[in-house]
Amino acid sequence: MTEAELRDIGGVAASARIIRMVLGVGAAFFVITGVLLLLIPDTFASWIGFDSNDVVAWCLRMLGAALLGLGGQMWLVRRAGNHPVLGAAAVMIVAGGLMTILTVTLPGEWTLVRWALLIVGLAFILVYAVLLVLARRT
Repeated sequence: MTEAELRDIGGVAASARIIRMVLGVGAAFFVITGVLLLLIPDTFASWIGFDSNDVVAWCLRMLGAALLGLGGQMWLVRRAGNHPVLGAAAVMIVAGGLMTILTVTLPGEWTLVRWALLIVGLAFILVYAVLLVLARRT
């Protein structure tokens, strides 16, 4: 890319516009995952290589409720001004980073779903980080 092309995609407004789309996709992912965790926690536990019991199922349901709330907030913040949207991206880097660390340190075997969650989490963190760097370009 040329410097002029980078300038066109850089800056607060351009980055915020793309972050809004990423927040929307992330919100959908969190809502779907949250619903699955609420409805079928034992199955989800097996998908990620985790042994389930009543305590684990309860914790996964609680996580599902939290993901529904976070997904809803992500969806709503898309309507905010540019700078709050950039702030939401920074929050998602922290939250996504913590979820990624927890995915890596989760006891149990590595399954296809666990690898997929790790890759998706890392991808979101990377996209948010790149967009925040581009927002600083003038």
